[in-house]
Amino acid sequence: MIIDFLNIDTSNKLIDVRSKSDYNNKRIPGSINVPRLELLSNPNKYINKNETVYLVCDKGKVSLSCAKILNSLGYNCYSIDGGIEKILN
Repeated sequence: MIIDFLNIDTSNKLIDVRSKSDYNNKRIPGSINVPRLELLSNPNKYINKNETVYLVCDKGKVSLSCAKILNSLGYNCYSIDGGIEKILN
């Protein structure tokens, strides 16, 4: 459920679950921003159960909790280890 950024398949969706302001300040190129509560309240609007999705946050803890919830609902989500702080620093 946790994956290193270097091991992701770039053809899959990368969702940044941080706030819009945090996303606008610093982001991974190619990622889309869907804040955590928005994603969890209506996941089928953004992802489907047949795709692999990577989630990222600041340090990896929030995206991991999101991945656990979404996976329990039948989605296939991974949290990027260490989050934005590890990837972009």
